[in-house]
Amino acid sequence: MLEEWKAKGKLLQELDTLRSRVVQLEQAEREKTDRGSGESEQTFRAIFDNVAEGILFVDVENKQLVTGNKAICQILGYKEGEITHLEVMDIYLSEDPHHVIEQFEKQVSGELALAKDVPVKRKDGSVLYVDINSVPLTFAGRTYLMSFFNEASSQKVKSILQENISLDSYASQPLTETEIQVLKSIAKGTSNKEIAQLFHRSIRTIENHRAHIMKKLNVDSSVELVRKAVTMGLVDLPRK
Repeated sequence: MLEEWKAKGKLLQELDTLRSRVVQLEQAEREKTDRGSGESEQTFRAIFDNVAEGILFVDVENKQLVTGNKAICQILGYKEGEITHLEVMDIYLSEDPHHVIEQFEKQVSGELALAKDVPVKRKDGSVLYVDINSVPLTFAGRTYLMSFFNEASSQKVKSILQENISLDSYASQPLTETEIQVLKSIAKGTSNKEIAQLFHRSIRTIENHRAHIMKKLNVDSSVELVRKAVTMGLVDLPRK
């Protein structure tokens, strides 16, 4: 009988040890799963933040901005985290709020997947025109509108025009005919000494011409001078 009790006690002890081991294994598996979930979330966020397009998630029910990537923060001019305090009406520019809501609902229903040349308000009050491609998504019983923001074609044209205006700003102080000829010689890689000999002027005079040209074109180096002159169509680079 005593041997029988000993055997039974040993069996119960082994059973407790086995039960404890099972619990440890289950706990380790849960921790691994949780850790893997966290790592997956970090990976997703890293990809999400490095997408070139601006991405914005909006809660359809309350029209609250839920989250966005770094690109959308740059587009709207907000710091990360600030956009979560905004609503749809805070970023869309329109004299008719009902029109904004109508367009938003069309995007949610899928009737309007791509909205072009949409004016959006940036934090500093400036206006930017964007193309917005949206798709509704459902998570945990709630519907969100995921929107991709891209600079609108009209906005790009406007930026180019503004750049050209900036490039042509020298018109208020136009280059003289002599300065243009000197500039063309500089673009060919001709030295000040060679230009002076070519125009029968002193080196000091050519240096002054170069300084005046750089000031008028608002550049600080010869490389920038040639690049801007070519961009403005004042000179052509010599063909090899």
